Amino acid sequence: MLEAARRLFATRGYAETRIDDIAAEADVSVPTVYATFQSKRGVLDALIHRLAAGVPGGTPLVDTAGPRAVNAEPDARRALSMFVEHLLGVQERVIPTYEVMKSAARTEPEIAELLRKTQQQRYANLSTLAARLSELDVLRAGVSVEDASRTLWAITSPEVRQMLLDGAGWTIDKYRAWLEDTLVAVLLVQQSRRRK
Repeated sequence: MLEAARRLFATRGYAETRIDDIAAEADVSVPTVYATFQSKRGVLDALIHRLAAGVPGGTPLVDTAGPRAVNAEPDARRALSMFVEHLLGVQERVIPTYEVMKSAARTEPEIAELLRKTQQQRYANLSTLAARLSELDVLRAGVSVEDASRTLWAITSPEVRQMLLDGAGWTIDKYRAWLEDTLVAVLLVQQSRRRK
């Protein structure tokens, strides 16, 4: 059902897609869609979470293999490199549906609220990386966990990615390198001056 919804939202838009359409596309009954998701908003919410995690079953993103590996990595620069690589996959999966959500949020208050909650969840997920960098004692002097979380949240946003890829014409490889270099520069203490 979520794959059917993803296709329909992408081709028709959120407002133009009805629960009946999702049911027909998924070859299930309308009551099945309602029983599973309660509403079209519920479908979109579940779809965003599924795309972010990249695995079926509603697993929270931070509990999937990529983020677990990042948080287990003892070398901060390597952890950020792993994080960027994982993030690119998440962005690739999520951004088309995220754009559908942003568009719908302009006219539908319930989707605007869903967008707000999605941003809050993204911030919470990124806060786990910021906390891990703090545990490793590698954050630049004066950079709190909250500062690092907000920095990660802003710099890794879909909007920044789209400005650089679509607006500036960057390749994904240039964006990857820039993102990794920027996060290291703004978050991490220089190795030669690492705090004791």
